[in-house]
This record gives sequence, C-alpha cells and structure tokens, in this order.
Amino acid sequence: MSDSKSNDWLFLIFDHCCEEIESYTNGGFCPIKLGDMLGPGDRYRIVCKLGFGDYSTVWLAQDCVLSNRIVALKIIEADQTGQSRELDILQCLAVPESIPSMDPRAIQLLDSFETTSANGVHQVLVTEVVFPLFAQDRSELPPFHPRVTKDVLRQIVEALASIHGHGIAHGDLHPTNFGITVPERDEYDTAIWSMTCGSKLYPLVPTSPDLDPNTFPPYLCRPRNIEYFLLSHSEKTSPPPFSVRILDCGSAYVVDGSPAPECETLLFYAAPEVAFPRIALQEDDAPWDQRSDIWSLAVAFHDLVGAQGIYGSLSDPKSLPHLMAALCGEVLDAWREYIVSHAFPPNWTPAHTAEL
Repeated sequence: MSDSKSNDWLFLIFDHCCEEIESYTNGGFCPIKLGDMLGPGDRYRIVCKLGFGDYSTVWLAQDCVLSNRIVALKIIEADQTGQSRELDILQCLAVPESIPSMDPRAIQLLDSFETTSANGVHQVLVTEVVFPLFAQDRSELPPFHPRVTKDVLRQIVEALASIHGHGIAHGDLHPTNFGITVPERDEYDTAIWSMTCGSKLYPLVPTSPDLDPNTFPPYLCRPRNIEYFLLSHSEKTSPPPFSVRILDCGSAYVVDGSPAPECETLLFYAAPEVAFPRIALQEDDAPWDQRSDIWSLAVAFHDLVGAQGIYGSLSDPKSLPHLMAALCGEVLDAWREYIVSHAFPPNWTPAHTAEL
C-alpha cells in the first residue's frame, strides 16, 4: 500500500495486499469492520475480506436469512454508485432459476441493495463466493497438477465464450479476474470458516483528532486466501469439483453499436488497438470489443501456465508496441513513426530488429 500520506497516520503500513487508505474519503470506499451487518433487515454479516479493486472492496459474509449460506458482498465506492454498469451486466449474465443444472461460468448475482456511510451511498452486489485464482504470489506455492491447470484453462475459455455469446465485451481480463467457486460440500464449508479466523489487521489511528472517524474503518483487513486449498484438494477428485468464473464485470459493456466506454484493461494485458493509443498518443478512448478480450486472454494464459509472461521481463511500457509488432509479424503504418523514433528494448538482438 502507498505511503504517500503516511504522516497522517500513527502507524506506517507497507502492504500491497491492502487497499489505499486514501480511498476512504468523501465519495470513496465504504468503511467496513468484521461483524458488521448490512442489507435490508441486517441480512448479511461480514466475516472476512476477500479482496479489493480500484473502485470496490469484496467481503465474505453470512446470509442470516437463508440457512447461513456464505455469499460475497462487493461494495462499490460512492462516486461509482449510479454510474457502474456491473449490476445490469450481471443481471444479463444470470442463469435462469428454471435451468439449475446449467453451469453459469460468469459470476452469479444473488441480490443487490444500497447502503449509506459517511462517505456516501454505496451499491452492494451480493454474489456467489468466488476466490481469485491469483490472490497471492503463486511463485511461493508448488505448481498445480497439469490436469487441474488444463481444466482451469478450458473453463476460462468457455466462460469468455459465454459472456461474448450474450453480446458483452468484458474489458478487464487478467489472471486476478479469474476465480473458482466454492463447492457445496461440508468439508469445504468447514475449511472456509476455519480459514477466515485470524485475519491480519492493521489499525488505523490518525495523527490528527480532527479527522472524522466515521469516514474510515478502525483497521484495514488483509484478504484471506483459500484458493490454493481448493485447487490442491481438487487434484484428489475426478472431475475437479470446482467451477471457474470470470470476475469483475465493472468494465464490461453490451456491444450494440454505441461508443465503447473507456477500456480498463491493465496495459500489459491490453490488446494492441487499446495499448498503442495509450502509450503513443496518451488517448484512453480507443474503440474496443470482444476481439480485444481475446488478446487479453492469450496474454493472461501465459501467466497462468507459468510461462513468465508473453513479454518476459519487460517493464517499460514505451517498448510494448515494439514487442506487439514482433508478435504480429508486421508494423502497422500508423505505428511506424513511433516504432522508428523510439529505442528498441535493450535486450533485443539485431535479429529481432530485422524482423520489423
């Protein structure tokens, strides 16, 4: 987490696994603490954090109405409430209750409501529980069984095909937006509840007593990760008991001929038609659609299979168009001036340059 305003707090926090403190402000995140009750009639009880993004936090919760089932609550920042298309997209992707045997592939919406905090009004999306595949550093964990990896990749392709089949482009595909559902088995329920214990907490104590304590939580909560338990346990069963989902439809839109919204895809996963205008022209409004998702999916698969990324160790985005051109085998006329006027990546050989 950033320390850009660390002098405002008594304790310094250096943990990229937590959201920015600065997100808790007017129009920003909803302050949440463990045990909070949300929803109509205090229906949902917060148990632990599952994750966070640029515009939301995601929490594991108990549904106190339906047999204490576990659900996920995605709480949108106040400034995005009323602007987000995600509720409409999830409703479009919902599997009809009349077809209970159909595997939805896209994360399923169960409920939605609004809640109010000192920072504003927040939209809350209640979904099935899905754990991100890459919520933690996979380099510290042993590789999954090849059978499990193969099944994960197959299901991701099927999931994206399902989304595209509804006329929707996702717009933010990368490894952390792929997840797995929790099987409805007692052994998994027990593991989930036991692993929610002992969440790492970082107290938030401002240096100034004038800061409104209602605008921020009493602590930041590090997300709990059990996806490795689920995947490693699945190696013992055939077929694997989990289902893969594509997460975070906040950037998605229905491709119907109207102008595309700004694409939120991370730069190193973005398709050439999205990445080049950002890098060379500083433009974020390039048109994109389902075809752009296909490129992002291919780049993400290189990460998922442990191939160290399609661009290797490249860190300077200014060189990204050069590598994209090499992968595609040619330089577009609109790119040529940029390619010629910017240096090639330092680890490229003359043979690479000759290809262009």
